[in-house]
Formats: sequence, C-alpha cells, structure tokens
Amino acid sequence: MRYALLPIVLVFAIATFPVRAQQEQEVEQKTPTEKGPATVAPAPATQPSSWLQWDTMTGDWNGARKELANKGIEFGINVHQIIQDNAHGGAHTANGFRYSGSTDLTLILDTGKMGLWPGGQFLLNAEPKWGGYGVNPKVGSLIPVSLDGYKPGSDDGGIITLSEFFYQQVLFEGKLILIGGKLDGSRAFDLSEFADNERTQFMNLAFRNNPLIGKFLPYTTMGVGVIVNPLDWLSIRTAVADTDGSATTTGFNTAFHGPTNTTVIHEWDFTIKPFGQVGHQRVGFAWSCENFPYVSPVSPFKETGPLLYRLVGPKTFGKLSPLLPYQTADDNIMVYYNFDQYLYTKADDPTQGIGLFGRFGWARNDVNPVEQYYSIGVGGKGLIPTRARDQYGVGYYVIGLSDTLRPILSQESGVEMYYNFEVTPWLHISPDLQIIMMPGGNSHNDTAVVWGLRMQMNL
Repeated sequence: MRYALLPIVLVFAIATFPVRAQQEQEVEQKTPTEKGPATVAPAPATQPSSWLQWDTMTGDWNGARKELANKGIEFGINVHQIIQDNAHGGAHTANGFRYSGSTDLTLILDTGKMGLWPGGQFLLNAEPKWGGYGVNPKVGSLIPVSLDGYKPGSDDGGIITLSEFFYQQVLFEGKLILIGGKLDGSRAFDLSEFADNERTQFMNLAFRNNPLIGKFLPYTTMGVGVIVNPLDWLSIRTAVADTDGSATTTGFNTAFHGPTNTTVIHEWDFTIKPFGQVGHQRVGFAWSCENFPYVSPVSPFKETGPLLYRLVGPKTFGKLSPLLPYQTADDNIMVYYNFDQYLYTKADDPTQGIGLFGRFGWARNDVNPVEQYYSIGVGGKGLIPTRARDQYGVGYYVIGLSDTLRPILSQESGVEMYYNFEVTPWLHISPDLQIIMMPGGNSHNDTAVVWGLRMQMNL
C-alpha cells in the first residue's frame, strides 16, 4: 500500500502542476525554535474554496482546526516519501533502487492561547518511518545521502518513536528563551537560510547540519538550553545535553548521570545586512567530558552515526578491536563556523531571493574519526515568474578523516543539486541528484551517482 501511494500522488501532481503554476498565494510560514518551535502549518483565517489552495490536504476540518489553534492546540501530520537509486559506483549498484519515508506527527500546546500563562509552548513530535536505511548502504558514503533514512523508528513502521518532547518559555518579548526536555539541537544550532531543512531543501546530511556535531549530540537527547537575544542583530545560544542520549529512549536513564556524559554547545549568531541584503555569521563550539576512545585502526570507535560505525567500525576493524586494549581521552572538543548571505532579493517581496551558504568544522583528530568538514553552495527561493514559493540549491562538501585513518581511508566529497516544486501549498515534489566522490573514503569505490525524488505532503 505504501509503495503504491507515491506513483499515484505523482500522477496527480503532474496533472495539477499547471494549475498551481498560475497561483500566487502566499502562506505565512512558522520559523524554528528561536522564534517559536513551530513545525505545523498555521490555520488560515478563511479556507479557500479550491482544494488546491488549501494549506493542508485535509483542510480546516469544517472550522475545528482553526478553533483549536485559536485555543492553543495545533496538530501537524507531514508525510515524507523518498525514492532514490544508486545508478553508478558506490558500494553496490545491484538492486540499488530504494523507497523509504517517514512521518512527523506534531502536537503544539500554546499556554498563552490556552489561558494559562503567556509565552509558553509544549511540543511533542513522533516519527514513524519505513524503508530501512533507504539507498544509503548501496552508496556506502560516510555521510548519508538521505538523512531521512537514519531517522529513529523501526524499519517496518511498527514502532512510533516520540523523538522530541520539550517545553519552551519566551520571556521579555523574545529577549530570553528557556528550553528543556528531549531536544533536537538542529532546531536552534547551526541554522542556515539555504541548507537547513531536509524536507524542503537538500537531502544529504552534509547540507542539513554540521555532521561533526553528531559526535557530541545524538539526533535527539535530553537537555536544557537558553537563547539570549540582547540585540536585533545578535543571538547567543547555549545548551547542556546528554552525550549518551538516544532518539528511541526517553533519556531519563542516562541524562546527567555522572560527570562523564555531558556535552555543552555554545553559539553566537550575528545578523548582518551588507548592501541591504540579509545574511548571518555564526561561530560556535561543542565540548564533551565523556571518555572518548582514541582513534586507531585497531581500537573500537565511538559511534558517530550508524553508517560511519558500520563502515569503519564493525565491518573493517570489528574482529580485531575486542582483542586489543585501547586508551581514552578525558574529553572532546570541536569548533564550527556557518554563514548564509542573500545576494539578491526582490524589492517587492524579500522572501524571494538567491544567496550563498557555507559551513566549516574542526574536531580533535585523535578521538574523532572525522577531523574536518566544510561545505559551500548556492540556494534560493522564488524569482521565477508564477513560481514564487519554489526552492532550489546546489552544494559541495568535503569530509576529511583523522590522520590515523588516512593510510587506510581518505577524504570523501560530494555534490548535490535539487529543485523543490510547490504543486499546492500542501504538496511539494523535489527532484534530486547527488555525485559522491570516493564514497566511504575508499579509493577503490567508484564515484557514486544517485538520483532521487522526494515528495512532502502536509495532511
């Protein structure tokens, strides 16, 4: 049934594409945690008469959705389906066509609208998934070509993982924001205007977030954070989180149990406007006091992500590592830099424009299999007549491994390009092409060519 859904909706999307191309409706979009942890579409003031213009596929439920939102209760159901094919190179091309996907089930409770106290929000987000790791094992890259394949949950969709549950309190008109609970750090840290959302922008993890951060912070983990916005152009963010957290557990069994499993991440976010065009400069660091094993071809690795562990750990060194002693470092540290900068925006609509983005990260090479990472690219939205809400981008990344591993493995690099068509406000389709050089850091692997198609439906 799941496999049949994608082609059916694709046929519908192609049939309705010219209709949507003539529309110019603009819908307010909610922003990440620093401006409110909202991931659901806002309830419209009045629902348009045409189904193709609705914000959500199921509409406003005869007014019930809008009434609930006005009382502080918002629901979001977003289905993401991905088909990808490893057409050339990589680990394997045989049977390289894969279908996978996931769903975000989101509930937001606004305490102000509920008549309790102002500025508070509770967010719960569950993520059922299917299709296993998708095409990632066929490509064999160090960085997943589809982050969605490594979201939490069972491969058969039988388990719904409550990956996030946290509370946020906004104080002093947004100058101070307090957050606590089961967190996805990418909501507040290492953001980017053009390379941040794997649902509507790039699919590769290298363009979603700095992958070095994953060594310090799991996908979701228990933690507390504070965002201070002293000036319109400055945001200072700090979080303390559980290094051993897991998206598939509550986290209460490991969170802050002792002094050796804690990570601190800190970031300064500067908003700049050279020549009147908005941009951001971000610098930060992460530090963990956990005991990390030193990187060695004969010692076990701390898991830095399921794919990297599978490729570098058990597959290559798993038989030797249990037989040999290894030493650990008392802590771990990384620093990172991130920028995005609009080069041009429309004078009558600043939400349409094109610009540059880039990221850089460095971590200790004695305890991190990946020592350096950087990416750069171009992204944009709109600018095409009658296609004001389409998004597009092209990016390049490089992953540099630790000096200890370079006699065996080398760096990996890749290019991704995508175009996100808005067929209707509740349906987006994105063709995607990726070229991965030396996948897995292995010179014996031919360059991988991966094509894909992503469909996002907001129910």
